[in-house]
Amino acid sequence: MFAVNNSAGLDWITRLKIIKGVAKGLSYLFDELPTLTIPHGHMKSSNIVLDDSFEPLLTDYALRPVMSSEHAHNFMTAYKSPEYRPSKGQIITKKTDVWCFGVLILEVLTGRFPENYLTQGYDSNMSLVTWVNDMVKEKKTGDVFDKEMKGKKNCKAEMINLLKIGLRCCEEVEERRMDMREVVEMVEMLREGESEDDFGSMDHRGTHNNVYSSMLLDDDDFGFSMNR
Repeated sequence: MFAVNNSAGLDWITRLKIIKGVAKGLSYLFDELPTLTIPHGHMKSSNIVLDDSFEPLLTDYALRPVMSSEHAHNFMTAYKSPEYRPSKGQIITKKTDVWCFGVLILEVLTGRFPENYLTQGYDSNMSLVTWVNDMVKEKKTGDVFDKEMKGKKNCKAEMINLLKIGLRCCEEVEERRMDMREVVEMVEMLREGESEDDFGSMDHRGTHNNVYSSMLLDDDDFGFSMNR
């Protein structure tokens, strides 16, 4: 079995396969555990293992009902989300698992370890999401993708589309975030190569000064060589 964060050198097709498999697993948990606020609650790369054909298997899900509040708040990734601010009366929701999945998407695409896994609570200064968001705003989207990722040729549009999905999952304002059903549908639409679909034309639910950069992404921002 392999850990997702040992994904250096995995090609685009394999990484997309992993993300699609995780999306299907989350969809199943949401359907089968509808009474849980966070059907998974501890979604991160080290809680996903891959079999010999790189099919992902989810682990450590549905733990919240059997954990003490203190341990859950200190340990589970759901409680590192931007909406968890107990001092302000803000709590986690079903869209918190969506945020965790978005962070995983960005980790798989960038090859970077999300520092927020190590913090207690949410720290935007240590957030992988903040780094990706800033790079996109600075028109450095091509520098976001893992340089060790092979098979990028002819995958430009679909890689950008998955990046858009990841950023939309990670909207800091929870109400603006997609729900899990919509996320799964969009991930399922992705193809291994170029697609005629343009996710950028989809509804972005209004405008906001703090909207993540999925709205700013354009194919022309994809500046690195596609010869691998």
